Amino acid sequence: MKTATTGEPRKSKITAIILAAGFSSRMKSFKPLLPLGSASVIEIAVRSFQEAGFKDIRIVLGHRAGELIPVCDALHVQWIFNEHYAEGMFSSVKAGVISLGPEVEGFFLLPVDNPLIHEDTLHRLYEAFSMEHKGIVYPVYRGKRGHPPLISRCYVDSILSWTGKGGLRALLEHYQGDALEVSMEDQGVLLDMDTPEDYRRILKYYGYAPTPTEFECYELLRGNNTPEKVIKHCEMVAWLSVFLGKQLEEAGRHLNLELLKASALLHDIARLKPNHPLEGAKLTAAYPEVSAIIAAHMDCSWEPSQPLTEKEIVYLADKLVADDQIISLQERFNSSVERYKNEPEVLEHIHRRFYHAYRILYRVEERVGKSVQTLIKLNLGSDVHG
Repeated sequence: MKTATTGEPRKSKITAIILAAGFSSRMKSFKPLLPLGSASVIEIAVRSFQEAGFKDIRIVLGHRAGELIPVCDALHVQWIFNEHYAEGMFSSVKAGVISLGPEVEGFFLLPVDNPLIHEDTLHRLYEAFSMEHKGIVYPVYRGKRGHPPLISRCYVDSILSWTGKGGLRALLEHYQGDALEVSMEDQGVLLDMDTPEDYRRILKYYGYAPTPTEFECYELLRGNNTPEKVIKHCEMVAWLSVFLGKQLEEAGRHLNLELLKASALLHDIARLKPNHPLEGAKLTAAYPEVSAIIAAHMDCSWEPSQPLTEKEIVYLADKLVADDQIISLQERFNSSVERYKNEPEVLEHIHRRFYHAYRILYRVEERVGKSVQTLIKLNLGSDVHG
């Protein structure tokens, strides 16, 4: 909706600054280029401003800037390189703000990991900024301030000279008398994505949580030269993961069987590489839910107070499969201990991993009311070891 009070000529005096210079260290994947539907996170953020009629959009770059410059050029937006991006987000705020010319009356500030802002939200922030004569306008959802604030250029000098702790938020707290809160029915103003869990929440909110098809899984495996022996192991882990998922589903715990199958099929996609869980997660970054499960399939810390998810089921199934044979957890544990009996550090990891596997196994069996080995034998007959 475009109101009568918000003319396009005045909008040209408002700049949108998108901060995309960070390391994405908690996400483990590069946030600006993660997919949201058919576009990337950074494309979605830019389109929000473009569709609301704001033409002056500037993106502050730093980490992996070379990958984002072609995207900025394709979107016809200005990019600014922050040489001090390693110092944190406030350095990027300063890099964006210092680029503003005297014609700019105000600027939006949006971290790239808050991409889902409705067009109407931006219109209403601008309308309030134009009519209420306040220097800082915040979007608010259910009593909580979110992004992006719209800030008057009168704060440029204060931002550039600020050396206190707490960054922009701490600075703006000194000017509460000049702040205006505008209530929105836009949950997107609060939805950031610092971690894979945050990203999955945004995907669900956006209505897009991709899982590769079985065909796509095999294309990925063979496209990355995963050995046939490893693929056979993955196939058995996938069968067992889905089997356990179905048993839990019958006991009232719903799990995503497609996600179980895809994650298990791909869990060892990088098996021959050092730190293969992390490398496998990188190879499947286009499928964040799958990627997160792959990253955790060797070390999965789980507490009984937490619900069982697809991650724990794939982790357990992997421990119950040696090569392409299902065996007992005890047999698998004994084999691992014997193999590394002269390597204390490795043994410590083995004990920790199997400790969590036994806890998961106990919860599964408690939920379904039977031992996993009994269930498997009933389904497969006498082909199960242990």
